[in-house]
Amino acid sequence: MQDLGSSRWPARPGDRCVLSKLLGRTIAYRELTFEGNKDAMIRTGIPAQIAEMNAQAFSLTADGDAEWVTEDVPSLLDRPARSFEQFANDYAAAFS
Repeated sequence: MQDLGSSRWPARPGDRCVLSKLLGRTIAYRELTFEGNKDAMIRTGIPAQIAEMNAQAFSLTADGDAEWVTEDVPSLLDRPARSFEQFANDYAAAFS
């Protein structure tokens, strides 16, 4: 999980470099363990079984399980997919 003030979302460690450069300040990245993710979700009221399944999905993603690429986005949008850097530049105000 990446922490930007009150906004949290699963992210790749390299994304912080893009955001740091774009925003002109250092963005910290703190990778959470399976247990850390699960406990954080349980503390917010998510049932333990659901929290465990979500934490497992986050762990698989962090381990590279979702790094494959398809042609779905270009096919559906009829244009190339944007990079994270392009997305961040387009929505820089949302990260400020």
